[in-house]
Amino acid sequence: MVTLEDIYNEDPTQRIIDEGAGYGAQEMLKAGVPIFYRDEKFPETMEGNLFVKEYPNGVKILVRKILTEDYRLLEEHVKVLED
Repeated sequence: MVTLEDIYNEDPTQRIIDEGAGYGAQEMLKAGVPIFYRDEKFPETMEGNLFVKEYPNGVKILVRKILTEDYRLLEEHVKVLED
């Protein structure tokens, strides 16, 4: 499994990008917009098409993102996540 430390060791600028993205994500949640991300707490999200979708109320759902042949992005809710 790839970890964030592996990614940061390979590309140190990625840590700076991620820190900035974290600030942006918090602002999106404050504005009422859900965010998507990968999280080591949920190893299945560290690669592939599974992501954490977090809503402004704190609910987190494991979702699968699927790109169709006609370039539509579909989202399948897999399960509710517990911290």
